Amino acid sequence: MTSQEKTEKHPFADIFNEDEADINFMLSKPVCFVVFGKPGVGKTTLAQQITQAWKCIRVEALPILEEQIASDTVTGAMLQSMLISGQSIPDELVTKLMLDKLNSSEVSHFGYIITEIPSLSQDAMTTLQQIELIRNLKLKPDIIINIKCPDYDLCQRISGQRQHSTTGYIYTRDQWDPEVIENRRKKKKEAQKEGKGEEEGEEEEEQEEEEAFIAEMQIVAEVLQHLVQRPEDYLENIEHIVNLYKEIILHPLEEVMAEHDSQYLIELDGNKPPEELFMTVMDRLKYLNLKRAAVITKLQSTEEDINDTMENDELFRTLASYKLIAPRYRWQRSRWGRTCPVTLKEGNIFQGLPDFSVSFLGKMYCLSSEEALKTFLLNPRPYLIPPMPAPPFKVFIFGPQSSGKTTLSNLLAKHYKGKVVDYDKVIQPRFDKALEMLTRNTIAEATEAAIKVVKERLLLELQAKNADGVSYSFTAVFTFESQRESSLEDNEEAKMKSDDKDGNKMSYVTDYEIEEVTADHPEVLSIINETVKMAKNMNFEQPHEKIAEILDEVLQEVVEENKNRFYGAPKYGGWILDNCPLVKELWMVLVDKGVLPDLVICLSDTENNGKYLYNRLYLENKQEIDSKILERLLDELLKERKEEEAARKVKEEALRIEEENRKLLEAMTAKAKGKHKII
Repeated sequence: MTSQEKTEKHPFADIFNEDEADINFMLSKPVCFVVFGKPGVGKTTLAQQITQAWKCIRVEALPILEEQIASDTVTGAMLQSMLISGQSIPDELVTKLMLDKLNSSEVSHFGYIITEIPSLSQDAMTTLQQIELIRNLKLKPDIIINIKCPDYDLCQRISGQRQHSTTGYIYTRDQWDPEVIENRRKKKKEAQKEGKGEEEGEEEEEQEEEEAFIAEMQIVAEVLQHLVQRPEDYLENIEHIVNLYKEIILHPLEEVMAEHDSQYLIELDGNKPPEELFMTVMDRLKYLNLKRAAVITKLQSTEEDINDTMENDELFRTLASYKLIAPRYRWQRSRWGRTCPVTLKEGNIFQGLPDFSVSFLGKMYCLSSEEALKTFLLNPRPYLIPPMPAPPFKVFIFGPQSSGKTTLSNLLAKHYKGKVVDYDKVIQPRFDKALEMLTRNTIAEATEAAIKVVKERLLLELQAKNADGVSYSFTAVFTFESQRESSLEDNEEAKMKSDDKDGNKMSYVTDYEIEEVTADHPEVLSIINETVKMAKNMNFEQPHEKIAEILDEVLQEVVEENKNRFYGAPKYGGWILDNCPLVKELWMVLVDKGVLPDLVICLSDTENNGKYLYNRLYLENKQEIDSKILERLLDELLKERKEEEAARKVKEEALRIEEENRKLLEAMTAKAKGKHKII
């Protein structure tokens, strides 16, 4: 007892890990069924019952065609037009649609049940090809159900079927034949008499049964006049189909069933009622330890209204009490919280809405839109399998120089398997290149325009001189045909006028040629030089738009290169932008284009007026800063010495002037004394 207490520190703790159990379920393969049997043996009826109980997808031609026609797709419109025009749908198209359904995301979660493969039709694929198709499915069948029935019993049962001409409902013989109903009633009464003695109230029971029998016969009489027999229910047609099945399908199916694990092979007696066959299958599945597909429950109906601005805690408390599967069993929160799992897998973080809340495996999930809800309802597994919920890792980082943002960017990129996009090394060079290309194009356009302007001016000068009667001949390369034709017409008119007046014949030069004008022409060069001076300060009309466009292109390239950074990574993301300028106009353009990060990191040093950051900057650039400080001190010392030297010189000059004045004064005094003595 003591040893048990030592080993079990928490005797009431659950030894199973719920998260691991959920992960194992989502990574497991859904249960898939294949039902074999002769035509009309009851495969479709059994498949419908298994579908309702096991929540798997019934892959049959009729439901798939109805689904395609109901959906607004090109294939659905084509199928509807073919049926309206009276055409039959090709087997190749039906097989393709069934394969698409088997490979769909919905089947990957719920599993499937097949009843129509292999089929008797050999137009598109042979029996062996159809069996090989089943073997090569991405999700191979786990359970094979074989319904056996003797040929005679099957033919008698199908030949007794009748279809209601209005509703299309199929009635078996024991539902519409009065003789069969009467015989069944007699057998039931005899069995009751043998099993029970005479008891009180037996007459009342017989009377109630008689009334029920009369009511049933009245219903049969009303229905009987609307029943018809289909051609495929004729006995000779049934026998032909059964023989054809035995010839081309039965033997290959026997080989398939022989190869399959006998534990997962269920053989049923087709003479038993459908309910009994279904219960037999359910009992077998119960002991095979197979898991059904997890059902997704929508937690809010259209009649209920929850405010979208509700706080997360209050929202989850409200949703946890909706549509409980058992008393006191409330839905739990998931690791996604209120984040939409579908958009997070795509690489975008969107908050889920209460109207699109669902429960799955005991946990609550909030979807962001109706499309996300439909996608999640089809197959939630891809959005919940680890490593999800993983952040898309779309980060902008800002901060002053030497604040550690580059080091932090590299560490984050290494941890989240992302890439660092350096604005100065990637974005700015592309922008400079685009600006250089714009400048070149502008200069090229200016050159063409300058050449055209110079040519037009020279041509106008030539025409003006020709109008004065002066002939000019210029050696050139370019000849303008249109101007020459107009000049010819003018010359002819002038010649005719001069002949009428003076009778003198004057000849004018009709071919006007101007000198070749190229980019090296002096006038063209002067115009280009002015354009180049203007192009030095040239920029895009909206430079921030261009930067945002380049940034978007670079991030898309990074996403494409880094899409397989780890298994199950979000579709978009995996980058961190460093050294991006913090400009309001650029940020507004990025918002308009949708190039936004999920996280913005801003590094700053607000303690002691940034003393720590200044100290780091000094240590990183110590040699340069020290050299500049020494240079400044030397400059100050030299300046001080120059000032002292200048002051000394001024003082010496003042002393010199004072000494000269003193000497001059003494000389004047001595001279004055000498004159006085002479007198």
